[in-house]
Amino acid sequence: MKTLFINACVREESRTLQLCREYMKRHWEKETVTEVSLKDSLLTPVNETMLRQRDADISVGDFSSSRYDWAKDFADADEILIGAPYWDCSFPSMLKVYLEHVCVNGITFGYGSDGAPMALCKAKKLIYITTAGGYLASPNSLELYLKELCAMFGIGEMEMHKAEGLDIWGNDVDAILKEAMEKL
Repeated sequence: MKTLFINACVREESRTLQLCREYMKRHWEKETVTEVSLKDSLLTPVNETMLRQRDADISVGDFSSSRYDWAKDFADADEILIGAPYWDCSFPSMLKVYLEHVCVNGITFGYGSDGAPMALCKAKKLIYITTAGGYLASPNSLELYLKELCAMFGIGEMEMHKAEGLDIWGNDVDAILKEAMEKL
């Protein structure tokens, strides 16, 4: 089984990362995990030049460039874990940029003759783990976005785990994290 961990955590002591590591320890064999550490990646927002090149590559079906490696890994994974803290009513921008690079017509999705999207990803499940200092809206912006992507990519199940209220004065952070870990 090929498993993909998309790590959108910036801090080494990230509470989100703690939960992700616990999830992987419980559910995945270490040897099968490919980690994409977004903080260590040279992410560049998609621009006009990149779009023109991608359109040209799509038109001839040439995905041999390394610029498509993330999309290929995403499409080929059997299960995907996204770990992203929830900041200021959103998620880290580097994750949005990564997902823009993953959305490639001909790799993660395609279009049928009727114009309807066709799913090209192998994964049956995407797991989203997050932490928040306050309390999350339900659903939150990343949760909604990931549900849309899962539908387009053909990923049938999305599971969300969260620990929230971690920066609220008087809350027992250790107890909140312990409870979240137990639910993993």
